[in-house]
Formats: sequence, C-alpha cells, structure tokens
Amino acid sequence: MKHIITTCLIAAATLGSGCSNWLNVQPYDQISEEQLFSSEEGFQKLLNGIYIELNSTELYGGTLGPEMIEVMGGAYEIGDDAVKWGNYPDLKSYDYASDYWRDRLDVTWNKAYALILNCNKLLEGLEGRESLFAAGHAAIIRGEALALRAMLHFDLLRLFGPVYSQHPESASIPYYTSRTTTPEPSLAASEVISRILTDLTQARRELANDPVITEGTLMSADPTVGSSFLRYRALRLNYYAVTALEARVQLYAGNRSEALTRALEVIRAADKGIFPFVDRTAVVGTDDPDRIFSTEVLFALSHSSRNQIFLDYFSPSRTMFVFKMESALISQVIYGGGQTTGGYQDDYRNRVGWSTSGTNRYFYKYADMTASGSIENTMIPMLRLGEMYLIAAEAQSDVLANGASYINILRRARGISTTLPTLTQELLIYEYIRELYGEGQLFYLYKRLYTTIIRSATENQNTPPSSNVFVVPLPDSETDNIQ
Repeated sequence: MKHIITTCLIAAATLGSGCSNWLNVQPYDQISEEQLFSSEEGFQKLLNGIYIELNSTELYGGTLGPEMIEVMGGAYEIGDDAVKWGNYPDLKSYDYASDYWRDRLDVTWNKAYALILNCNKLLEGLEGRESLFAAGHAAIIRGEALALRAMLHFDLLRLFGPVYSQHPESASIPYYTSRTTTPEPSLAASEVISRILTDLTQARRELANDPVITEGTLMSADPTVGSSFLRYRALRLNYYAVTALEARVQLYAGNRSEALTRALEVIRAADKGIFPFVDRTAVVGTDDPDRIFSTEVLFALSHSSRNQIFLDYFSPSRTMFVFKMESALISQVIYGGGQTTGGYQDDYRNRVGWSTSGTNRYFYKYADMTASGSIENTMIPMLRLGEMYLIAAEAQSDVLANGASYINILRRARGISTTLPTLTQELLIYEYIRELYGEGQLFYLYKRLYTTIIRSATENQNTPPSSNVFVVPLPDSETDNIQ
C-alpha cells in the first residue's frame, strides 16, 4: 500500500450525556499518541474516530453504501448521457479501467486500510494497559476494534477478491494485523476468510458481556451517568452485530451450517425483543414513518448529515441524475407480479421506502423523518435483522425450497399476508432487493451466487455474470507494490 495513512483524520470525543455528543470531534493531530493511550477516554476517542470515518463518502457514506457499489449491483437505472450522468455510464458497463473509477477505487482502498491500521494501533495500545479501564470496558473496546478490522477486510475482499465460490485459492488482498506500514503480500481468498473469522470469533469472545445481551440496544442517554459509552449499542459493532457479520461471512464462504447457526442466534435475540420487527404503527400508521425500520437494525453508522445522501442521489428535486429503479422493474417485478415474483404493492418496504411522482417512483429510505432530533435520521444501516432471515432461508439445507418458511416470516413482518409456497434463487434475490436496496449489498449477492445482475424487467438488458464484471482490479497503489 503505497499511500497508507497511519492515523485517523479525526477522533471523536467521548460519548457524553446525549447522542449528539457522539459527533463532537477534535482534530487528531492535536492529540498525541501518549495522550490517547494514557486513559480509557483516549481509547474511546480513537475508536469513535474510526466509526465516524466509516461515514466518509469514500466508504459507507457513498462508495461502499448507497452509491458506487449499488450502481455496480444494478440497483439504479443509469442513462447514457454523460452530461447528465457523468462517469456512471462507465461504471454501469463495468469499465473499472477509466481514470475516474480507477482513482475512486484507489481512494477507497487506501481509506479502508488506513482505518484498519488505526484498529491495529488501538489493539496494540491496549496491550498491558487494561488497568486504565473500568471493569469490562477494555474487552468491549477490543471486541469492537477486532470486528471493525474484520468487516473492512471482508468488504475489500468482496470487492477486489475473486469469485469465491469458483476460485477460493486465488490471490486477493493483504490482511493487516499490526500497525506496520510495510506492504504485506496478497493472500489467497480462503486465507483472508480464515483470518476474518478468527477476528470475529475473538471479537464475540471479548463482547460476551456486552450490555446488549441483557439490556438491549439502550438507544437513549442515561441522565444518571456522565458517559454513554455502553449505550447506543446499535450504533456499535455489538455482540449480535458481530454474530450477524459472521453469518454473512460464513455464507459468503459457502459454510451454510455455520451461517445458519449464527443467523438463528440473532433471530432468537430478536424474538426476545432485543431487535424486534418494526411495529406497523411506526411505518404505515403514521405521517412520519421510520423508513429504515430502526428497531431491526443490528448495526448502523451515525451520520449527522445523512439526509445529504438523499439530496445528493435520490431527491426528485435534483436537476441532474436521480438514482431510482427502472419503472417496469419496480412496478411489475419487485413490488408487482404477486406469487410469480413475490412482489406486492402493500409491502411496507414499498409503502414507506418509495414515493410516486407522475410516472416516476423515488427512493426515500435516506430521507429524514420530520421529527427533529430523531436518532433515526442519523442511521446508515450496515446489518439488519431481515438479512438474518434471508441467510437462514438459504443456509438451512441443500434444498433452497425448504427455506420458504423463513422468507414468509420476514414477509409477514412486511405486511404481506400471501405466503410463498416454495423458494427459488430468483425469488430469494427479489427478496434481497426488497430488503436491502440502497444499502450496498446487492453486487456482493450476485457475485457470491455468480448470477445475472438484475437491473431491468427486460431480461436481455440485465448483466450476465463474468469475471470482467465481478473481479474488480486491484488499485494502482497496491499493484505498484507488487511490481
């Protein structure tokens, strides 16, 4: 990595009496390493800084969230007019070699590895300093840092690595477990998966006493204590979020039994009320719906300007491009077609996630609720309960049809009374689109299944699977090190 950055750009201040303090920041270069590692508060600052930097447009606030990776996943109808659409037609054609997208991918790679090295700095700094922490806090911080390191490596693998189901032993990406700036060699994809799972296993062990297990997500401040460090657990890689991430990784690696075990652990926690399905009255029984179904979000980033994502990409008031699904695809297939496609107009995800204006339908998941100060207005979902049902459906046996029961539970929670009598890969993909649209997961789904990317209701306009589509070339900053 030619341009590795060894420090976060910012480090968040310690969580204080309210959620808004999550976003108080101090320039990192004003805090020496000696200061950071002299108290528990310093470690919290560094960890919070990593979380905040995940919101950047180079990562999950854009490139790996609702923008670039979703264009690659066929989520949006992209035109050919370069004046209106800029560089997006190149991406729609999977021209990763264009100067613009090569530079974008390079920046994302370096940004992700910069945060990985900050995770490693934190983890190394913890060694021998446990006495600085209140009881149990060092383990929570260590667990979250390990999980963040695993998550970032996993998404780099999914983006730049081979089609895992076909070439698990092919070279992929480096895996950094120390704060070294010396370039590490690219590892076989299977070795990267092994290291990711090692980190997640250790993270779950460190998070065994996470308050989310006994007290839930605690998504409000406690006025009786000065610190909110152990609250707002859905804004952290908490124990159940790490468990869900492991389910995602295990399924990607083809380990169905392990994926099912982890998915069901999260589902059981939800059944106990920790991450309950959103209440109908919060989505279709109100003029101010909770469009992200926040009670079901296992892990979200907290972005103080999340509404800007809606304004930049999805708002019908935009004069340039607007990201939205092809009209025929959304009306005839995703939220139409009945039993044939599983799509119904009264699906909660359609009723509150989309709005009709003339002949167009616009995507509103990231638009603010009108209630001021709502924490839901800051949340960028990273892991959600619905995905655990999708994983369970696919992982429960060798016969996909047997997974229909899990899909039907999810669909009932979305207001759909009609059950699917069976499950096919096509129906499963449609359900993924309904559940995770705009959240940066669809390209990875198609790559994992090595199947056609659905972008249109017209079959010959969809993108067939190929290595040119799914294998994104390593960025220049990495290939320079290999040569």
